[in-house]
Amino acid sequence: MARRWRQARAANEPQAQRGCPPDADVAEKREFYERMPSLPIPLDRGRIAKRWMPEGCRLLDIGCGAGYHVRHLARKAAKVVAIDVDPVALPIARRRVRSSRTTFLRYDGDRLPFADASFDAVSMLDVLEHVKDREALVAEIARVLRPGGIWIVSVPYRGPVRWLSPENMARDFPPLFALLSRLLPAQFWVRGHNATDARHEHFDCRELKSLAGTCFKAERTARRGSLVYGIAYLGLCFPLRRLTRLWASACFTLMALDYQIPYGPAAYNLIMQFRRQISAIATEEHFPAPDFDQDGLLPLSAGDSWSLQRAA
Repeated sequence: MARRWRQARAANEPQAQRGCPPDADVAEKREFYERMPSLPIPLDRGRIAKRWMPEGCRLLDIGCGAGYHVRHLARKAAKVVAIDVDPVALPIARRRVRSSRTTFLRYDGDRLPFADASFDAVSMLDVLEHVKDREALVAEIARVLRPGGIWIVSVPYRGPVRWLSPENMARDFPPLFALLSRLLPAQFWVRGHNATDARHEHFDCRELKSLAGTCFKAERTARRGSLVYGIAYLGLCFPLRRLTRLWASACFTLMALDYQIPYGPAAYNLIMQFRRQISAIATEEHFPAPDFDQDGLLPLSAGDSWSLQRAA
């Protein structure tokens, strides 16, 4: 079993790791983001996040990607700051979301570059499972949220259909992953996840509450999407042929529609809303906020361990 997993993992490493030009992966990623459908209304986790977030709030969206959800969230918020580590996705997000209330920033670091209590709400839609130091990030979210602000987080759910996760298939089902990879072109993120030893984590409500700690109080929970969502997601990860806009739209639509159904314990996805406790202290050390600009952004200095750039 271990040998089969290593063979499947090696066969699906990103092209840059196999000695191919790094630009090949970048081009594939850019093409995928460009083919993502721009649905006129939010239908999946973005719909729930928009319904839960306060009207006219100042929102921080962490892990905005190509702006699939931000374009809908910006219609309800007074100001949106959307950040992501991906330099390929951010320019596409800025072209897709044409709103004077939205600012896109590239961020990759340990400390969120914002003043304390800068935002009324923070959204993280399918991002937490990609974060290594989750406790540190949650502490930072508590710091930049005003007392009484809300944090909306969606993650893959640790339910009975989590075995459908393509990101863990090389480890969990090596023969199936090897077969699918030979027959169908795996997408870049599927190859990337399965080429590492790290699992694509799924969470339950108890785990998210434990992670939130005493800084937050859980207020709302929704468990959505199940078998149809998982199969449609497999179709997106292993398209029958070179990914087309029509195929991507069909997969996204099926996933979004199935997300409307509350499956309870049989769900594939989990989304929760937490409220920042007024008396809670996010971190033991208080971070001062000197010389923040009009957007509440912390200016860069030569000694900073993170980078922050406005999307071009």
